[in-house]
Amino acid sequence: MKIRLGIKASSKGARYVIYTLIYNMFSYILVYTIGFPRTMLYIGDMLTIITFIFALMKQKKKVTIPDVVLIMFLCMILNLFSSILNNENVLLIVWGIRNSWRYFIYFYSCYVFLKIEDIDYIMSIIWKIYYISIPLVTIERFFVSYPPTTIIGDMIGGIFWNYPGCNLPFNAILCVCIADICWEFFNNKINILKFALVCVAGLYMSALAELKVFIVEFIFIVLVLAILQKVNWKKIIVLVIGSLIFSQAISFFVAINGSGSYDYSAIFSVQGFMDYLTRDSGYNGDGDLNRLTGVSIIAQSIFKKDLIHILFGLGLGNAEYTNFFTSVFYNQYSRLNYQWFHMIWMFIETGIIGVIAYLSIFIKSLIEAFKVKSSDKYVAISKILILIMFILFVYNISLRSESAGYLLFTILSIPYIYKRNERRKEDYK
Repeated sequence: MKIRLGIKASSKGARYVIYTLIYNMFSYILVYTIGFPRTMLYIGDMLTIITFIFALMKQKKKVTIPDVVLIMFLCMILNLFSSILNNENVLLIVWGIRNSWRYFIYFYSCYVFLKIEDIDYIMSIIWKIYYISIPLVTIERFFVSYPPTTIIGDMIGGIFWNYPGCNLPFNAILCVCIADICWEFFNNKINILKFALVCVAGLYMSALAELKVFIVEFIFIVLVLAILQKVNWKKIIVLVIGSLIFSQAISFFVAINGSGSYDYSAIFSVQGFMDYLTRDSGYNGDGDLNRLTGVSIIAQSIFKKDLIHILFGLGLGNAEYTNFFTSVFYNQYSRLNYQWFHMIWMFIETGIIGVIAYLSIFIKSLIEAFKVKSSDKYVAISKILILIMFILFVYNISLRSESAGYLLFTILSIPYIYKRNERRKEDYK
């Protein structure tokens, strides 16, 4: 008797991919919300590896490897080169490989196994999380007590709850759903009432979860999709009215989060936002690193302008930390909070060459997304979300965190899934 756990998939391989995605998204809930042992987190790694092995076995007879996979392989080679160059601890190398390469091999599994109907099923799960989270964030914000020093927004994530940074996967969910609903509205698939209610719900939840970046993401998603879909004048009027509602959402954000020591009203201007991202006092305001200036500070103050370190970093894993062991760099510089920002962390370990190689993955994927002939909404969503990934790479560690990273790399694979399907259609003509 076959046990499928209620998951719908186009094939056994696609089912393994969806298992891997769901488990990695929710493994933090099992450990930090429910209280299971931390070893549960590593089951996700096992699923990733097993699914990848099945993908390799499926492709062993007829290998069709997209260029982006070759770029990922180049990133791996550069990672190893930086580690060998710095003669680092083997355990740190292994841990760095685990944290970086798992998304590459998962991406390949998505490319091999997933079909468009599988993306439909995944999106249905994402929408369920979105709607369930509306009452949950309300309860988490207004009816749960937190210790006095807690940054409350970091502990609020709807279905993702009660661990620091749980709003990272929640932010990814919000972005995917808002991109989806915008496409539906701009293509006359839904009425204005549903569109408005979903957008208001998203802005409401982002305010309670203190997701400042979502304000920027929301504007970006709406405007870019409006351009891509060539909206008519009636939709433009709707966007103008929506902008008025949006201004009220910002006021709500400031009001709901303005009881602390920070004046959020200062952020929501172009100058205020840039000051927030680049201030010398750092992200926390106590001398740590900031998103846009952290790389230059590391290069000058810690690398001492050493060209080899600037180009290749300290080696993959040499800025890592776990419950079992920590790197020398982390022990010395964790106070800088570099581990909160993916770009800075990657620069420290792999240098500017590693950062450029990594970004090439997203640049190539974006180019491929625009080459896809299909006008399907998932292609449009992938274009928007890939652009959002550039923001997230600088802004936080969503692309490193399994609770958000697996979902984002699933979206990243969509253009290649379409191209693979198109190629198969050509083969059967």
